[in-house]
Amino acid sequence: MSNLRFMSKTPWYKKEINLWPVSTVDIVTMTQNLSVMLEAGLTVPESLAVLVEQSAGRLRAILTRVNAQVQGGEMLGDALEKYGKEFGVIFVSAVKVGESSGTLAKNLTHVAHQMERDLEVRRNVQGAMLYPSIIVIATGVIGLALATFVLPQMTSVFESLNVELPWSTRVLIWISKLFQEYGAVMTPAIFIFFIAFILLVRRRVMQPIVHRVILHLPFIKTFIHEINRARFCRSIGTMLQSGIPIQEALSIVATAMPNYVYRMSILVMHKRIESGDSFAQIVEEYPTLYPKMVQRMIAVGERSGGLADSLVYLARFYEQKVSIKAKNISTIIEPLLLIAIGVGVAFIALSIFTPIYSITEGLDF
Repeated sequence: MSNLRFMSKTPWYKKEINLWPVSTVDIVTMTQNLSVMLEAGLTVPESLAVLVEQSAGRLRAILTRVNAQVQGGEMLGDALEKYGKEFGVIFVSAVKVGESSGTLAKNLTHVAHQMERDLEVRRNVQGAMLYPSIIVIATGVIGLALATFVLPQMTSVFESLNVELPWSTRVLIWISKLFQEYGAVMTPAIFIFFIAFILLVRRRVMQPIVHRVILHLPFIKTFIHEINRARFCRSIGTMLQSGIPIQEALSIVATAMPNYVYRMSILVMHKRIESGDSFAQIVEEYPTLYPKMVQRMIAVGERSGGLADSLVYLARFYEQKVSIKAKNISTIIEPLLLIAIGVGVAFIALSIFTPIYSITEGLDF
């Protein structure tokens, strides 16, 4: 089975406008429910009819169409393939293999567990970065407000003082004059710059550069590596458990990997395995991406015939590390942000009060 069908592009004028995309939580819940109903003996059309009643919004609309296509004689995997963006290539491939091998309920259970773990890792990372992000954004907004509205009002007071101003006050006056003259342009320009920068680095053409840089950034590079290793092991392990051959699993997982460098390494693995090379030997050629533990577990799993179980074990190991490090990163970043904010407040306070103190010190009461 080729994953090229998932990569085909629909003309823009035929694309459906989705104001409310399907959430991952809804997909996970639907998958779990579908698996339970199939294991209980319900047919696919019966299960889909129940899911349509339980769902809402865009997911309900998708399941209604899928149900109609299945009742019309189409296979579930083929019907879901039209919505590969919502369900993902791993989900659709597992369904297709499950239908052909008679293990659909089992495959859905594996996929639901994989999606659950991915969602948990994502939530841990997002939760760890939420508070620091709010602090950084709030600090930036307050700083811009001070520079635009407050500091210009104090410039005339500083300049009227008949004392030599310290360097910190002169810097503050320079910033206030800059925003006084160009604030109407600079403030929106700063916001537009950051938004444009974020949109630029997220473009696919920038991934080879941006993703390589991220993997070399101090403090977070190990964290990013472990997120990708967890995704790599969980995805391939799940697909092997679902009965998908290793060559096809690698081809599909490569499209689902978040990091470009890991994605390219998996594509190389796919080509090399098709040529007859050993999976363990190929992994050993990427020691930076896949350390000794991964190499040895894959080698043992390949020799014993338990490669899927070895990869799932590695996935659990790295997912636990990611969860612990996410909490630690948040714990480390919070005091660093408080220190940085404290330094900024101290700089502004010294810049304001030092010249005033110099004047009052020279007064003879």
